Amino acid sequence: MEFADLKKRREELSSRIPGIVADYSAAVDATALADATYRSTRGDAVDPSVAADAALARLHASTTLSSAESALDSLRSDIDTFRRDVEDAEDRLAARLRGVTGGTEVTGAGGEPVRVAQLFWGFSESPYPGAPSAAAVSRSLAEQLTYDLGRSAERRIDWLATADREVVARWLDGHPDFVQAVAFIDAQRADDLFADLAGASTAGPDGEWNAGALGQLMALAPLVVGNLNGIPVAQRGMFNLAGLAQIERRDDLDDETRSRLVALKSVLDRRGRDGSRPALLSLFLDTDGSPRANIAFGDVESADQVTTLTHGIRTSLQSVVEWSNAGANLQSALTTELKRTGSDRTAAVVLVMDWDSGGIPEVLGIDRPDAGAARLSETLKGIRGVNPSTQIDAGAHSLGTTMTSQAIADNPGLVSHVWFFGSAGVTEQAGDSLADQIRSGQLSVNATHADADPIAAWGRKDWLGSTHAEDPRDVPGVSSFSSDGGVVPGFGSVQGEFGEGTDSHDTANSMKDVLVGWTVGPGGAPIPRYESVEQTGYLDPSAESFKHFVVGLREALETAGANE
Repeated sequence: MEFADLKKRREELSSRIPGIVADYSAAVDATALADATYRSTRGDAVDPSVAADAALARLHASTTLSSAESALDSLRSDIDTFRRDVEDAEDRLAARLRGVTGGTEVTGAGGEPVRVAQLFWGFSESPYPGAPSAAAVSRSLAEQLTYDLGRSAERRIDWLATADREVVARWLDGHPDFVQAVAFIDAQRADDLFADLAGASTAGPDGEWNAGALGQLMALAPLVVGNLNGIPVAQRGMFNLAGLAQIERRDDLDDETRSRLVALKSVLDRRGRDGSRPALLSLFLDTDGSPRANIAFGDVESADQVTTLTHGIRTSLQSVVEWSNAGANLQSALTTELKRTGSDRTAAVVLVMDWDSGGIPEVLGIDRPDAGAARLSETLKGIRGVNPSTQIDAGAHSLGTTMTSQAIADNPGLVSHVWFFGSAGVTEQAGDSLADQIRSGQLSVNATHADADPIAAWGRKDWLGSTHAEDPRDVPGVSSFSSDGGVVPGFGSVQGEFGEGTDSHDTANSMKDVLVGWTVGPGGAPIPRYESVEQTGYLDPSAESFKHFVVGLREALETAGANE
């Protein structure tokens, strides 16, 4: 299809060239003749009417020449645009040429033999043979590494899909981390790769791939496909569920890992009000053997708004039920609010639990948030890949705010609205980027910290060595909202509804033993008397902060629209 379109455009350009060049040449000649005629009539002996006609003819010729020059400039511009499009197409198509054997001769658009031009990072000769004026390719070191690693992963997936099954199984056993690396393949390239693999595969009546390239990957390495960002969500879910079943069959899992997988499976088996189940967007075993996963609530591919939600420290799939409740509650409450206000917009929530947030020893550092931000960035790009027009928003808790702010700083304009709960702080660089994006109108940021939350501020203590000491509420342009209890206007009705105050650092409600008095024991010894009291978390449906979040998402979608 791409070749056919380029060929049609080239033919159209070619058909324009003779006429435009002929018109321009004729206009140049006519202008020269008109100018000479006009000059010959400037003597006193020439009849004034003849001189006037010559002047008019000269003006007409000049106007015709200007029009011809404009047409020629437009043609040149269209040719330059076409040339750049050819270069882009060649790059995309070359990326999809796999398994080419040695000795193959490759020629460029002009028929000249093409040789590798880019031998090192940062510079390339003209990628278009015979066109020295074409723009050179220049990438940062980070971009070049990402590009090269992504291309290498593509080639490896091609090999996994077609190589001898025993050889593939041995390679996968020796490279268990590969499944999590495929997430860094560019989303567009991943989609192209999947389309190529699908073209060489056969699906059964139930839609599962049972033969060909994808059939082999489904049987041997389903998570290699399931973790690709940018491919259809239904396909990711199908391959990841197959991968989950494959992991569950292993006999080397410890009890803790198995219990986390059981918790994940219980979440995936739930049905929403509309009868749909959550989609498993990613799944892999981390380097330490811990399972990581992302889960989608709602239809990510068709939703007008997709919001990511992520956690802070000491959180793993052991907490997946609690966090899935938060994600499902958010999507359900937002859907209810949209319907109540007469909106036909739709919303989805993606729960991001595929990063290792570490624990107390790591909370002041930036390594864990940086690594998580790299993964979240690819997740966001994958959402954009399958739903180009959706509004992408984000919500984050504790150290997750540090991670999410870094991802947003690395991808200006990708995320539209952000909500931070009990932030562990952001880096100075991330804070500056947030402020710049807010100032330019690309982003809105909202942050809260409950008065009864004594934990969050410790992540921002620079005297303890925090590398992310800036409170996002202090970033210019950030709006603070309350989580201490109060009425939330617009939630449930125009007048609003009361929301409970958050009295812990937790996201969900929890129970805490509180000293309520003393009793006298034997010999008159005082004995403390405790009572179990429920504490409200930031994202419990009863919390004020949760209701502000829902109203904010609804208003962001209704007022700004999905196309941002």
